[in-house]
Amino acid sequence: MAKSRQTGTPRKKEVVETAVRKKRSTATATNSAKTVKKSVKATTESSSVCEPSTISPQETETSSVCEPPTISSQKVEALQTCTNFAELPAVDAPSLETLSNEAILPSSSPFPSAIEIACDSREFNDYVQALKGIIPSNSSHPILSNILIEADAETQHLHLTAYNLEFGMQVSFGANVNRSGKLTLPAPILADILGKFPNGSLTLKSSCEIIKGSDVPSVSATLSASRSKHAIRGLAADEFPAIPSVQQKLVTLPASVLISALKASLFAVSSEENKRILTGGNFQLSRDADRGLDRLRVWTTDGHRVAMVLGLNESSNSHLLSSQIVNFTVPAKVLRLLERSLNSTDKVTIYYEGLPEQPSNFVAFEWNNWRLTAKLLEGQYPVCDRIIAPYRPEFSHQVVVERLSFLKALERLASHSDKSHLTAIFEFDLDAQQMRASLNNTLSSGTETVDAKLWGCEFRLKCDIRYLIDTAKAISSSDLRVLMATPTAPLLIAPFGTPASGTEALECEYIVAPQE
Repeated sequence: MAKSRQTGTPRKKEVVETAVRKKRSTATATNSAKTVKKSVKATTESSSVCEPSTISPQETETSSVCEPPTISSQKVEALQTCTNFAELPAVDAPSLETLSNEAILPSSSPFPSAIEIACDSREFNDYVQALKGIIPSNSSHPILSNILIEADAETQHLHLTAYNLEFGMQVSFGANVNRSGKLTLPAPILADILGKFPNGSLTLKSSCEIIKGSDVPSVSATLSASRSKHAIRGLAADEFPAIPSVQQKLVTLPASVLISALKASLFAVSSEENKRILTGGNFQLSRDADRGLDRLRVWTTDGHRVAMVLGLNESSNSHLLSSQIVNFTVPAKVLRLLERSLNSTDKVTIYYEGLPEQPSNFVAFEWNNWRLTAKLLEGQYPVCDRIIAPYRPEFSHQVVVERLSFLKALERLASHSDKSHLTAIFEFDLDAQQMRASLNNTLSSGTETVDAKLWGCEFRLKCDIRYLIDTAKAISSSDLRVLMATPTAPLLIAPFGTPASGTEALECEYIVAPQE
């Protein structure tokens, strides 16, 4: 010990304290750096370096040639009282706010893949404009205002989808797909831009980034054509709701049959939401085994009138139709969209997976490269044929009239109608074989006379003129026939004569309630 004092070598206690202090300083710095980069738990690292160190004689000898560090009395006291460095206060990791503004924050959401495609701008525009029609105008879900765009490099196709949770449309078409991926873009601005793009090739490229302060990927797309270049911000495709899948094929029909059936029946659908089941068309599909035909019967009613249209087609040998009648009700707005979208030369396949004891909630219509999937209306549709069935044996009064002349006469009379004056009075002249109709209100009145073939008809009849006009417009034949039992019994109106050129010959019946 005397030699140690002469040479200035520190005491063994001071050597231990100095070595431990250096090791603590080094470990703390290392832990801080790791915390910034990888957010490593500081406590675990601190515990591993805070165990008391054992100093070997060699280390003591080496330390003896070093200049003793200067340590404040406060630090020495703290070191002497600390037997485990885990007892020291933990070092806080720096806030993310202190990181560089260019740093990309980690995301909990999957990072969308970017897409790159080239296609014909007119074709792309036509499909987007068609899909825009089903986009809700004031949805509480922003994603429903977007169109889902999916690019498939394997099939070289672009798939577009619009969905409003009630029904959705999907379309696919060929494109040059360089990179597969998907995203959604707002339909209104996309349709507006595409509608003004020049004809020719269009390029669409998407990009994704994580915005500071958010873990949701920000998606955008750039549309380029000729000298035009436009950027649109969208939403990640993962947020877009999936359209229910309906895979079981029910029947395939010529689109001309379905179009004619819808045109002849949808006018009688109710617009009152409190009668929700009546706001759709009731489909009844069955097989006529004797004639080898599939039958599509469409019923519509608003409680004041009924339309029934029967379309026939060669049997598609559907096993579902071989032993039962398939029955479901499709919302009228879906059927009107379907009617507008179809071309008479198309073939339409109906997909439905329900059974009489377990109805399905969805139906799908597929034609060409389009597919329309809709949620069905719930509830039991009224059996409309029961309304007229008791009166069929009593139809002893009959009128046959040329359809267009009758329609024009009714439309002229309608000029005198208002909300409180809608009833037209019909009188029949058997000797002259004429029918006279009149309508009066407080300011004006009118009378129309048309030639007709009459049987019976020894009474006057009152009807709402609107229902008769709608029925005359729906019928496509040259003449129409009106069957009557009594002045207060429902009227049965049916096509008569030859069908109009370019229309399907359909079996139709219309029931109109008279005014008492």
